[in-house]
Parts: sequence; structure tokens; C-alpha cells
Amino acid sequence: MSLNKLFLNLPIARKLLLVSGVPVLAVLILSLVTYRSVQTFSLDEDRLNDVYLVQSASAEYMRLVVDLETGFRGFILTQKAPFLQPYLAARQRVLLLGNSLRQMVKSVEEQRQVIETVQGMVEQLMNDKDRLIERVKAGFPQEATDYVESETGRILMLAIREEMARFDRREVTQLQHALGSSAADRAALMGVVVWGGSLALILLLVPLHLIARSITGPLTTLVKAVENVSGGNIPNIPVFQRGDEIGELTKVMQTMGTQIRNHIRRIEQSEQELRTLNQDLTSSEAKYRGIVDYAPIGIFTAKKDHLIFSNRQNWVLAGRNPDEVLDPEHMWEAIHPDDREGVRETFQDAVHQSEPFERVLRFLHPDGAVRKVLCRAVPIQDHGGQTMVYQGFNVDITALEYMRAQLNRSDRLATLGQMAAGIAHEIRNPLVGIGSTTTLLMEDFPDGDSRHEDLVTILKETRRLDRIVNQIVDFARPRDLLPVTFQLQDLIQESLQVLNEPIKQMDIQIDFHPPAKLHSIQADRDQLKQVLLNVIQNAVEAMSEGGCLRLSVEEETIERIPGLRITVQDNGKGISPSALPRIFEPFFTTGKHRGTGLGLPICRNIIEAHGGEIHAESQSGIGTTMTWWLPCVCQPQLPTV
Repeated sequence: MSLNKLFLNLPIARKLLLVSGVPVLAVLILSLVTYRSVQTFSLDEDRLNDVYLVQSASAEYMRLVVDLETGFRGFILTQKAPFLQPYLAARQRVLLLGNSLRQMVKSVEEQRQVIETVQGMVEQLMNDKDRLIERVKAGFPQEATDYVESETGRILMLAIREEMARFDRREVTQLQHALGSSAADRAALMGVVVWGGSLALILLLVPLHLIARSITGPLTTLVKAVENVSGGNIPNIPVFQRGDEIGELTKVMQTMGTQIRNHIRRIEQSEQELRTLNQDLTSSEAKYRGIVDYAPIGIFTAKKDHLIFSNRQNWVLAGRNPDEVLDPEHMWEAIHPDDREGVRETFQDAVHQSEPFERVLRFLHPDGAVRKVLCRAVPIQDHGGQTMVYQGFNVDITALEYMRAQLNRSDRLATLGQMAAGIAHEIRNPLVGIGSTTTLLMEDFPDGDSRHEDLVTILKETRRLDRIVNQIVDFARPRDLLPVTFQLQDLIQESLQVLNEPIKQMDIQIDFHPPAKLHSIQADRDQLKQVLLNVIQNAVEAMSEGGCLRLSVEEETIERIPGLRITVQDNGKGISPSALPRIFEPFFTTGKHRGTGLGLPICRNIIEAHGGEIHAESQSGIGTTMTWWLPCVCQPQLPTV
């Protein structure tokens, strides 16, 4: 036994020194190839780890960019400092992570350029948001609100997301290459272990036939251990407790097998993480697709001159049901027949020349309704300058066109008012002459004379015409305010006292209980008294005997401007729904035989000249409520041209 043990512990080189050197050379070559294969396999694992780290950093980078947008919008909506913390945290981290990501891919020129491009867009995004945040802190939030509504940040975010998606696609391609290379190297390693061992065994059989069977036995065991493994699994090599090369080889092979199994487990774990990442990317894509689909403007995509996508709002603008599955090409059929051919030809010309497209068009709904939209589309180009798709937007401008028509009508009315004021000014002097002459003529005829009665009628009508002329001039002239500070409740009491006689004759109950403490007001007292007298007199005339007139004054702040809201409510006959929208129009009156229709327009001019606003609510047979708001300190408005 001692001799056998001693023989087993002898190096094989000595055993085969006199027999043959070939087996020794075969084993050395097999060991070298196996070692090189293990090194190659380790390099493949390093490549997989590098790709995984790049993809992880890319995902975190996009999350920080989203945090920038979310924190910015939270601060803009709330204007509270705590909501700005996510933005500041993301801003501090995103620059460092972007530099780190650029270092990771510095050896790949295309990926490095993409990261530099994205970093430039992110810096632009942060610079814009930093500037807007400072403006909000300075008390000018409207610029930030306009920025959000113009979707400038969202467009930049889409560009960033597109570049990062392209970056991730290249990384996925590299991952696939690395996985393919790893699988090939693993197969090569298995081939080296199995077939190289078999070849070494064959080369060893002849010379080892001369050696004691103690050497062939362990080798046979090793061959069986390798051959009994199937399914691409790594064999579990037994370790022989002997001091020669066979014992050491079994130890090395067992260690190598353990390392390979560990590497495979890590690769499988990386594959699982990649699958999870792909699921997250799919979820993110679905989320952003939902945002686009439910955007408040029409969004469409065209490839060449064919529509390939249309969001829900675009179908709504076209008068179609967005829940129905429709071919985006049907959008052409929704365009008004008078506009369809011209729009299509213009769009095709823009596509052929790769130029932006812009045009106002009309959608004709199945129920006959027409919506006017502003259509804009821009070409999206690749790195080679080739147009991939056209991204377009449809904005509903129907209400804007209506407002423009109303503004034109207002301009015409203003011109008409100025002309009427000029005519009234020219009429005033002849009226004075007619009135003076009539008064003198009345002295020549006694009271019972029929000609005296005719002259009285002429004088009354002349005075009425003079009153109308004065109202026209008063309506047309600019409002020159002489503000003083006073208590509004005192002015209301004074106005009620002036109209006390008709109020008593109509047996009207007055309900007016002003607050004990009310902010004083700085305004033109005489002109506001004119408004109160006109509104209260209208309310009195609208009620029958025994009516109730309710007045109230309360403090109200609008857009950080303190003011007072005055309400005058009657329970008279009310105003019809068709007439209510026109009561502030010049020369419009409802049932007053001797009215000129200028009382309420003059009231509105006075209120708006103070920087206030006036509204009316009414129901036929129930009554009318007239409400107006005035700033505590008058805000004179610039005269309209």
C-alpha cells in the first residue's frame, strides 16, 4: 500500500518520461485552451455587467429627468417651496449621473454623442426651469404658466426621451451581442472540457497502457463524470486525494466548474433584471401613450402623406367617436369638402419638400356643426437628414374666431358711438334755439289757446331730445375720474333718500343692512351715485306696488385686489332670457316707452373706468339681480381706441 501511494503521488512527467512526451504535451495544451476559454468567458461576463450598469444608469437618468419635470410642475401649481425639493434633488444628481454615463460609453462614439446631445437638452431644460422658478419666486407666475401651457418643456422632454430610447436600443443590441458571444464561448468551453479531455484521454491510452492501472482508473472516472452530464450542465468533477497532476487537475476542474456555475447564475439573474426592466419600459410607454391620447389638443402622425396615428382629441375635433376603431386615413374625410383638396395638396407639397406645414381648416361634423382648427405639422428627421415622420397638432380656434368677430363688432359699435356723439353735439345748439324760441312764443298766447298747448308739447319734446342728446354725449365721452375717499354705505343711503318719493308711492320695502365695519372706498363719488340712482330706479320701475328691494355690500378680494361687491335685487317682472345678454348694449331698452337704452351702458362704462365689473341675473316673473364689484382703490382703465 505504501508503494502504491508513493507511486500515485509521483508526477506524471516522471512516469511518462521514458514512455512518451506526447501525453504530457496534450495535457498542457488542454489546460492552456481551457484557461483561455475561461478568460474569454470572464470577459463576456464583464461585457454583460458593463451593459447592465449602463442600462441601469440610463434608467436612473431618465427617472431624474422626469423628477425635474414633476418637481417643477408641482412648484408651479402650488408655488410652495417644499414642492421644489424633488426638482432640486434631481437637478443636483442628474448632471453627475450624465457625466458618469458619458464616461461609461466613451469608447462607443455614437453612444457618447447621444449622451452629450441629451445632456445639452437637459441643461437647456434646467436653465429654462431655473429662470421660471426665479420668476415665480419674484411674484411673476404667469410666465411659468405660459411656459407649461405652450408645452415647450414637454416637447423638449419628448426629444430627450426619444434620444434616450435610441440610446437604450443600441445598448440592447450590445447586450444581445454579448449574450450571443457568451453562449458561444460557453459552448466552446464545454467543447474544450469534453472533447479536449477525450482527446487527451485517447493520447494517454497508448502510453499509459504501460503504466499501472492506478493511473487509468481515475481518468476513466473523470471521463464518466463528464459523459454522464447532459442538457448543457456543468459537470461536477470529483477530487482525487493524490499528489500527482491528476489530483491537482481534479481540484482545478472542480474550482473551474464552481466558478462557471456562479457565472451562469449571475447571468441568469442579469437576464431576469433585464426582463423586469423591459416590463418597466413597456409600462412607461403605455403611460406616455395615454398622456398623448388624452391630450387637450389634436395630435396626429403622418408617414409621407399617409396618416398613421390620431389621438382621441383629434377624433373629437373631427366630430367622430374616439372609442370606435377608425383608420387614421379617415381623418381626411372629416375635413370640410370646400377645404379638403386644398389642404391635402398643400400637405403633400410640404411632405415632398420636407418643410413645416401650417394651415387653418374646418372639420365638418356629421350633425352639420363646423369646427375651425389651426393645423401645424413639422418633419422629424433622422441623423442623415431624412424625414421619418411628420408630427402634427390641431388646435381648436373656433372660439377665438368668434371672439375676433365680436371684437370687430365692438370696434364698429365704438365708431358708431363716436359718430352719434358728434351728431348729438351738432343737434344740441339748434335744440337750445328751438326751446328758447318756443318759450318766447308761449308768452304771446293765453293758456286756453290751442296754439299754446301745441307750444307746450313742442317744449316738452325739445327737452326730451336734449336729455337724449346729453345721454349720448355722456355715453361717448371718456371717463375722467375725480376720486375721493368715502363710505359706500353712506352713498347708498343717500341714493335711497333721493328716490324716496317714488319708493313710497310704490309702497316698496327696502332691505339694506350693511356690515358694521366696512372698508372705505376711493372712487368718483358723483359717478358712482349716478350708477346707484340708475340701477335702483330701474328696479323700482320693474316692481309692482308692495315689492321688496334688497341691497347688500360685502368685502371681496379678486386677484389679490381688495374691493367691495354691491348687489341690488328686486322681485319685479324680470328680463326675458333673449333680452338679458343685450341689456348693456347702447340704445337697447326693454319696455320703457321713454327710455333711450343708454342708462345701463353708461353704468357699465363708469364701473369699468374704475377697474370694476358689472353683471346681471334675471328670471322672468321672479326678479332681477344686478351685481357689480369695485376695487377699494380705483384702478383707472386706459381708454380704448
